[in-house]
Amino acid sequence: MGVAEETVPGQRAVSLGTVVAGIVIGGIEVVFAVSFAALVFAGYLEFYFLDDGVGLYLGAAALTLAFMAWRAGRRGVVGGLQGTGATMIAVVSASAVVHGAGSPKDIFLTALAAIVVVMVLCGIVFLWLGSRRRGDLIRFVPYPVVGGLLAGTGWLLFKGGIHVASGVSPLFTPLGDLVEASALQRWLPALAFGVILLVAVRVIKRPLVMPAVIVIGLGGFVVGMVVTGSSIEEVRGGGWLLGSFDSAILWKTWTLSALGGADWLAVLESWAGILVAVFVATIAILFNISGTELILDRDLDTNQELRDAGMLHVVSGALGGIPGSHALSFTALATGMRVDAQAAGLIAALVPLAAVLFGAPVVGLIPRMIVGGVLIFLGLALIVEWIRDKRRSLPPLEYAVVVLILAGVIAWGFLVGVVIGLVLAVVLFAVSYGRIELVREVAFGETYRSNVDRPATERAELRTLSDRVQILRVSGFVFFGSANRLLERIRRRTESMPPRFLVIDLRRVTGVDSSAVVSFRKMLRLAEVAGSEIVFTSASDPVRAQLVRGGVDETEGSVSFEPDLDRGLQRCEDALLSAPGLADAQADHPAGRRLDGLPAGLGAQLERVSVPEGTVLLHQDDPPGDVYVLDSGRLGVETTTPEGTRIRLRTLRPGVVVGEIALYTGVERTADVVAEVPSVVLRIGRESIERLEAEEPELAAALHRWLATTLAERLTDTMRTFDVLLD
Repeated sequence: MGVAEETVPGQRAVSLGTVVAGIVIGGIEVVFAVSFAALVFAGYLEFYFLDDGVGLYLGAAALTLAFMAWRAGRRGVVGGLQGTGATMIAVVSASAVVHGAGSPKDIFLTALAAIVVVMVLCGIVFLWLGSRRRGDLIRFVPYPVVGGLLAGTGWLLFKGGIHVASGVSPLFTPLGDLVEASALQRWLPALAFGVILLVAVRVIKRPLVMPAVIVIGLGGFVVGMVVTGSSIEEVRGGGWLLGSFDSAILWKTWTLSALGGADWLAVLESWAGILVAVFVATIAILFNISGTELILDRDLDTNQELRDAGMLHVVSGALGGIPGSHALSFTALATGMRVDAQAAGLIAALVPLAAVLFGAPVVGLIPRMIVGGVLIFLGLALIVEWIRDKRRSLPPLEYAVVVLILAGVIAWGFLVGVVIGLVLAVVLFAVSYGRIELVREVAFGETYRSNVDRPATERAELRTLSDRVQILRVSGFVFFGSANRLLERIRRRTESMPPRFLVIDLRRVTGVDSSAVVSFRKMLRLAEVAGSEIVFTSASDPVRAQLVRGGVDETEGSVSFEPDLDRGLQRCEDALLSAPGLADAQADHPAGRRLDGLPAGLGAQLERVSVPEGTVLLHQDDPPGDVYVLDSGRLGVETTTPEGTRIRLRTLRPGVVVGEIALYTGVERTADVVAEVPSVVLRIGRESIERLEAEEPELAAALHRWLATTLAERLTDTMRTFDVLLD
């Protein structure tokens, strides 16, 4: 019994906290819904249909809160109407009003039809993104561009708040209307309230600070009425209140009338604003999902959240609503109060629902100062976040993009700001991508060469010829920026020390544009003047086709295409080693050069074996056995993949040892060794080596030192190459 008595009060406390949180969230959402309705249906529509707009958005608020509580409440998410979406809806509504014709009712239905189109399109886009698991597409929009658009949205909210509070045109033309005494006394209190609300939210950082400031603002307005001796009728007549709503129930099924009564041609003429609204709403919801994850300190399935939001937008749009999804402030409030977000969201939904059904007289008493102040607060919050807060975290160039987009929105309107944002996105991408080092140069001879296993004398000779080959490895998509950097690198090299071969590896290139092809043609002219040959390697079929279409094709002695970098470097090495001077020197002492370092006295132990072309000298998976030294000809090291594909690993030239790894490790042969041309090898059997170890230990030690030196040189070359390529 004692346990039960201790448990029940705790349960009541949690239940009471949830109810309080729900009522607070619902009350704030009512203010938001009324503010957004005043923003969207301002101006011409305000005189005739503001009460209907308020009813539609209160209904949308109730639907959003309930739907998000049902679908995402268990994850701790609380939903709400979105100020960014309301701003875009206001732009679309204003465009429909401008293009529409007929009676006020006809224009209202046209504006409502345009809003429905935006909402349904948003729902379709969200559902498609979520179903196709494309929730990460936000990453393709540069962060500063998103910030500039959100800051521009903040400016529209700020202007809308001034307009709702004062009645002055949202274009602020003429500007002198704003400073008239009648306007000042209306929008200055709204501005002060919005600033106070912003400062309080940013400084105090407590879940209940927003509702507390709103209540204080309402109380201050009442005190002002008492001090001035004004009655409700006088205040309403002076335009200080939202309005006088005659309908007992605010919400009506206007969307059914809009389907047949709207001017759909005017809706189509608003296509630009509709597309921008969908684009901005998509950005906003993805940002809200990311922000909700930070508040909840947990990962959300972005695709599931998008699917849920898509269903909400389709249903809410069909009923005349506006965008709504994850509400960061409400989620933070529920998290801070440690209440059940799902229950709090469902309770909160009852508040705007009650306002729709029974609260028309009360809603009409909301001061315009509060409505406009809330819009000003939301707008200033976005502007301060992106203009003040991000100034420290964004690089100067990216911060300048945010400021330029905001300036464009202020000077020429939101649609122009979006165009500026898209242009700056391209420029920012080009500049940022152009900064990435997509061209890697590796040193030839000493560091990087083909997989042809050559004797020490030839390797040493190639090291002395390292300046004769320039190797450039290109990555990514090659466009005018990266291609120009590649061209400048080649220009500097050809002007200072022209190489005999210029090897351009395209294995990691995903594509080239036409400007890049023009740069490649300039490279051909530079190489021709310098007496260099360009060797393209690993070019994919689409990349090579693009180059050929642009006039970059194989030309004897000038341009060649090789299937991979290995064969391209082999082409260069063979050409360098076959130079007349070097070839004659090797011809004078072929054996001495090929078998340089072979221990003296070992010749008697070597068996000379002729290997016809195509003969497999060593078989993959055979047990370890003899060691061979290639005296003449050429051997290829090949392996078979699990899929049955034959791959050439290396090419062996005279003077190279083969089979020594299996001798020391005792493992099976790892590849086939095949004679690519008629060859001669010098064989020393495992039994001969064991006999030397027993009878002539000094000669055996010399043999092992020679083999160990060969292994060490190969390992050193390999590690040096890996270090450069992985750097």
